[in-house]
Amino acid sequence: MEENSDVTCDDRISKLPEPILHHILSFLHAKDAARMSTLSKVLDSAWNSLPYLNFGDKLFSKSKDIPRLLRAVDQALANRKKHKISIQKFSLWLPHHHELCYVSSWINMLIACNVKELNLEVNIPIYKGIYLYNRLPKVIFAAKALNVLTLEGFNIEFPTGDGVIKLSSLRELNLLYVFLDEQSMQALCTSCHNLEHLSLWSICGLASFQVGENSLPKLKKVNLEYCSSKFQLVDIAAINLEDLKIYSLDRSPKVVKITACKALKTLHLKGVNVTENWLEDLFNRLQNLESFNLTRCKDLKNIKITSGSLKWLTALRCGDLIAADLDTPNLLKLQCSFYPLSTFKLKASVLLEATLQLYPKFGTCGWHSKLMEFLANFNHSKAIKFSCFYDKEIVIPKDLRENLLPPLYGTNILHVTFQRQSNYSVVDIIDSMLWISPHLETLSFTQAHSLKTVKFIYEDDKSCWRNKLKKVKLHNFTCMEKEKLRNYSLTNAYILDEDEKPCCASLPWKCWRHTLKKVELQNFTLMEQEKMRNYFVANADLSEMIEISLD
Repeated sequence: MEENSDVTCDDRISKLPEPILHHILSFLHAKDAARMSTLSKVLDSAWNSLPYLNFGDKLFSKSKDIPRLLRAVDQALANRKKHKISIQKFSLWLPHHHELCYVSSWINMLIACNVKELNLEVNIPIYKGIYLYNRLPKVIFAAKALNVLTLEGFNIEFPTGDGVIKLSSLRELNLLYVFLDEQSMQALCTSCHNLEHLSLWSICGLASFQVGENSLPKLKKVNLEYCSSKFQLVDIAAINLEDLKIYSLDRSPKVVKITACKALKTLHLKGVNVTENWLEDLFNRLQNLESFNLTRCKDLKNIKITSGSLKWLTALRCGDLIAADLDTPNLLKLQCSFYPLSTFKLKASVLLEATLQLYPKFGTCGWHSKLMEFLANFNHSKAIKFSCFYDKEIVIPKDLRENLLPPLYGTNILHVTFQRQSNYSVVDIIDSMLWISPHLETLSFTQAHSLKTVKFIYEDDKSCWRNKLKKVKLHNFTCMEKEKLRNYSLTNAYILDEDEKPCCASLPWKCWRHTLKKVELQNFTLMEQEKMRNYFVANADLSEMIEISLD
């Protein structure tokens, strides 16, 4: 018993190598890491040499805590400078601008410790509705070893002149809620030649963002999000740019130019002025674009995209969009919304997974016919998810089915989300979905926040042509040859007579009624299960009894 007790009380954490202890402590706020250091001498040593210091997360938000925060930062930095400990990452949040007088000395100590990543955030004081941005200490521009810099709440004035900005190692710059003017932006582009990732979020003072072919040559990722209404122009010609995101709330910038970005693979546009001609010209230039996201681009009426490289496409809430023509043979994922349903043409991969949001206007004439025509574009897609307000919008009336063709006879996976409850039964919904897609493997739908799933298991489809052949069409044969072929086919296979009108006569293969073997239900009530059992027994040629299982 004593031996087992010793094993239980053994301090295994303190026996870990110091690099592993540093990794563990790096996930903690500095306040918690310091507390943990009191548990053992090993942890105390690990804390005092820890190269990751996090004084952010607003844990010192109360005024009475500020003196303790200032002392803690002073001691931590002074100790690491004294022992020549390199700092990998330093994060600091200051609740008041009054404490900024300490920041310059802290930055000097951080520079002496060759800080690699620096995150500084300070609250912005407001006077009569005007933001009073905090002045950024210029000593920060001498941080030669700095790789990542994140600033929030500052007035950023990049010093001008050769050799003044020494951020030669800077790879990533994130500016949030800052004031940045054109001159400082230009100084940034001409001085930080190794910059790869630039993010500007809610920037004031900037009217344009321009990057030429010779400035920022290593730039790979740019995020421009929710800048002020003064922001009017984006002009990017970065030859190595791979990822570009432009988000706007008030439809600014008014002009977006993306040229010479031959390496661009991902493009996200939200609330940006986009026209049909601009879009067509864009894809003529960007031959390597793989992911394209359009959201709230309300000026766009027509989408026409021709691209052999595009794999992911999103088009959501684009206002008055009336038509889309997508010649994208390698498209794998598509997410789109239409209000009302648009004219649609699609060429995509057979592995396409499509998510469709349908918003029909009240009283839309011929809605179900338009819906079938729209869904037919996705006939050979791998999986389809679509949502609508009411189940009545996708429960096709039986009298209309006689004049319409099932649009998704080549689709195996279908999921439907109903945003509101209606009066149709589960059997009505499934019957309509099986008409829309008559050879499903998995059907799921969400109704009243409940996910219901039906899995269909069919007879083995590896049988020869004799068991699957339904119809033969002959062209350019003589009458004698036709008679011989007719006799051969009738002898060797089951051929439908012309007068016969089975449920799937218009389909390339037999529908689910002829080949269904077993059905598995998940998350249905006992009453729904009984109704489903009766439905499938009445409609399918089952080779064995339906197996019903609950989730």
